Amino acid sequence: MGNTVLLGIGLGLGAAFFQSLSYICIRRFNNRHDDNIIALLALSHILMGLISIPLAGWLWPESMPPLSSYGLSLLGTSGFYLLGQFFLFAAIIHSEPSRVSPLLGLKVFILAMISVVFLNQHLNTSKWVAVILTTAAVLLLSHSGKRLEGRFILPGLLACLSYCLSDLCIKVLVDHFAFLGILRGAVLATALSYIVCGIFGAVVVALNPKHSTRDTWLYAVPFAISWFLAMICLFSCFGLVGVVFGNILQSTRGMLSIVLGFVIAHIGFEALEPKPSMRIIVQRLVAAVLMTGAVVLFLK
Repeated sequence: MGNTVLLGIGLGLGAAFFQSLSYICIRRFNNRHDDNIIALLALSHILMGLISIPLAGWLWPESMPPLSSYGLSLLGTSGFYLLGQFFLFAAIIHSEPSRVSPLLGLKVFILAMISVVFLNQHLNTSKWVAVILTTAAVLLLSHSGKRLEGRFILPGLLACLSYCLSDLCIKVLVDHFAFLGILRGAVLATALSYIVCGIFGAVVVALNPKHSTRDTWLYAVPFAISWFLAMICLFSCFGLVGVVFGNILQSTRGMLSIVLGFVIAHIGFEALEPKPSMRIIVQRLVAAVLMTGAVVLFLK
């Protein structure tokens, strides 16, 4: 296994960890601000946009490609991502973060369906087994803790679809800057994407200033930091090992979220993640393992 693959694996696992951490930050913000997902979406992306401006300036090459060559993939990366964020936040309002994260493992299967429909690919036996394992994992999650309601499943699936489309655009965008080297190009692509997202956040706040208070800004900071770090890792991972393998690595966030949820609940923060029984913990761990195993089988 080469150094490039090892670095890609490390970055993919880093993305999974920081994403899992960010889900806890979303829950913390929602508990404090009455599930005001629009405020968190807008403010956090303004913060990430502000971080991205000097970062992009530092990485800006002397011979920057024309906007016309990468503009469409940039808009696709940012636009589908923002849509996915909205649906993700809506899902977390109605459930604990540790139940949202494993469900996002379905991203890989939605990517596969896109490939079947638009790229004329076929599913072999191992891939169908993977589909069955995924279904079993989702059923297990639906019976761990509160019942998994339709109002949670629908935004969760819509988040998966939006993220899939964004992931495909990320790879195209990062490839536009491959002449800078994979890591530098990936970080520049991340910064450009979040400058666009920051503009979106600024427009939302300008139209509805009540979202901008000292307290909402303060509580948006942890999410903005953890998510931005996750995205730098993810863009770099996709650039090094590709979208498919990158999503395999990203699917480990299911187990990471469960572990983080367990720790948080047992150190006294049950408002963020209710303390589960041992039976529910086992169910969730089995479901996360099934989901991860299904992802690996699907890509054989």
